[in-house]
Amino acid sequence: MSTHSPDSVIAPWLESVQPQTLWVIGETTPPVVTDYQIHSHNSVVTLKPQEIGANGQMPSAALIAHPLNTLDDLLLAGQLRNLLISDILCFVNRSIPADSLYALAFKRGDECQEKQNALLSFHYSLATYNHTRAWNNPKFWANPENWNKYWW
Repeated sequence: MSTHSPDSVIAPWLESVQPQTLWVIGETTPPVVTDYQIHSHNSVVTLKPQEIGANGQMPSAALIAHPLNTLDDLLLAGQLRNLLISDILCFVNRSIPADSLYALAFKRGDECQEKQNALLSFHYSLATYNHTRAWNNPKFWANPENWNKYWW
């Protein structure tokens, strides 16, 4: 995979997701998000990690602006995912095992370079989290055509 800047990963993500309300988790909002807000006129709210959940409004997407450096930082990604936010983008230090994010249903994206840090981007999408299986639907559930026919 080629090396990108975090902004070059955030910009196409914003264009594809087009969130009406975006939470940016971190101290500051990246310039690419500010530019997107100006052109799209969508709502962008910058929150500190402690402020998540205090805002009564749920976003359609979230961006974790600061890189996740420790396993404890992954709690933030899990907390956002558990709020049923439909799209989440985050950047992770290469020292964190990718399996930790795979366990939270994040998919690996591009490798990024920020100053001296090598980062990996990860994306979570609620729409692609659990694909529909042919056998797991009401048509075949519990074999209703066999009710009261057989004793197992």
